[in-house]
Amino acid sequence: MQRLILFPTLLLLFCTCLAPFALAEDHQVDTVSKAIPAPEHPSQMLIESFIDRTGEAPHASGDGVHLSWWPWSDETGSNWPDDDAKARIGQLGLPNESVTVYDGQPTRSGAADQQYDDFVIDLEGEIHLVRDDTGGVALSMPVTFTPRFNLDNSTVLSIFISEDRAVDHHGRVAQNLVRDMMPEVGFFNDANNTTETTWLIPSSHLLAAGIDFDAQPHGWHITLAFFGSLEGDEGNRLLGLYHTSAPTSWDGVSAGNFFLPGFILLLCAVVASGAVLGSFKREKGMPKIDAQWSTADPPVLQFRLLAGTQPLSLNGCACFEPWVIRGGFKRIKIDAGRHHEFSVRFKNLEERDCHVSLNVEVEELGSWTQYLRLPSPKEALRSVEGDGDKATVGDDA
Repeated sequence: MQRLILFPTLLLLFCTCLAPFALAEDHQVDTVSKAIPAPEHPSQMLIESFIDRTGEAPHASGDGVHLSWWPWSDETGSNWPDDDAKARIGQLGLPNESVTVYDGQPTRSGAADQQYDDFVIDLEGEIHLVRDDTGGVALSMPVTFTPRFNLDNSTVLSIFISEDRAVDHHGRVAQNLVRDMMPEVGFFNDANNTTETTWLIPSSHLLAAGIDFDAQPHGWHITLAFFGSLEGDEGNRLLGLYHTSAPTSWDGVSAGNFFLPGFILLLCAVVASGAVLGSFKREKGMPKIDAQWSTADPPVLQFRLLAGTQPLSLNGCACFEPWVIRGGFKRIKIDAGRHHEFSVRFKNLEERDCHVSLNVEVEELGSWTQYLRLPSPKEALRSVEGDGDKATVGDDA
C-alpha cells in the first residue's frame, strides 16, 4: 500500500517542480519585460575592446561595463556581424586595429578626467520583447527621459545588444560581443524637459544581426549609453550608462506564481515522507518466518518465528489437500524481538508439495494470511538450509 501511495506522490512532486518552468515557457510566447535598471554610478566606465582578426581581445584595465567588437568578418569569412563595429570605429575616429577605449577615450586616466561627478540625466522605462507584425520578436522600450542640465545638441543614445558568449562558425569565442548598435536622437536636451517616447528595434533588424530571442532567449545584455556633453563644455563624454540582461520568460514570473506550487511541494514532501517512514516501520515490524521438515514419517513441520519491532499473534494454521493437519492449533502470542518455535503434525505423508497458510496479526500493522510452500519429504528429509527446500513466502492476502 505504501508503494501505491509513494509513486503518485513522487509523480505529483515532480510535476509540481516543473510548474513554474512551464509557466515561464508560457510567458515566452507573448510579451516579456523588465524595468530599465538604475543608472551605473558616474564613475563607472564603458570599456570597449576591438578584437583582432585572430579572435584575441586586447587588454582592458579596471572595472566597468565591458563590450567587445569584431570588425573582421569580410576579411575572415566569419558569420559574426561587423558593420556596426566598423561604424563604431568611425564614430570614435580609431584606426582599424585591436584597441581598447574607455568612455570613448584612448586611456582610462583620460576618461576619468572627463567624467561628471553627478548624474546628468534621469531615465525611466521598461524593456519589452514583443511580437511584431512579421511574427518575430522585436525590442521595444517605452521611456521617460529628463535631462538635469542643458545638454549639447550633439547628445546621442547608443543602444548596444551584446551576446554574453558568442561563438562563430570557425569556432572563435568572444565575450560580451556587440551584435547590434542602434543610435537614437530626437529627445529634449533642455534641463527639466521631459520626453516620452518608445525606442523600437524591429525583429528583422535583430535577426540580421544574429539576434534570435526565440531560439536563444538567454545570454544577452542590453546597454544604453548616452554620449554628449553639458552645454558649454567641450568634448564627447559619457553622460549616462544603463546595463542589464535582456528580459526572459522568468521576468514575467512573480513570487506569487511559486506560492501554490510551493505549497503543493511542501504537502507532497510531507505525504512522501510519511509514506517512506510508514514503509520503514512496516518493514521493521514484519516477522521472519521459517519452516522445514523435522521428520518425514510421521511428517512433522517445524516453524521458527522471529518477531519484528511489533508484537504479533498467530491466530490459525491451515493446509491444502491432500495434506491434513493432525490435531488443533492454539493461538500463539510473541513479544517484539522474541523467537518462538512450534511444530505441526500431519496425518499422512503425501507426494505433492505441502501448502500451508498462517493467519498473522501484527500490532499496529494489521492482519493477513501468509502462505508457504514446502516440497514433500516423501523420499528423504530435506533441510531448508542445505538443499533449497526452504518454505517460500507468498503474497499477503
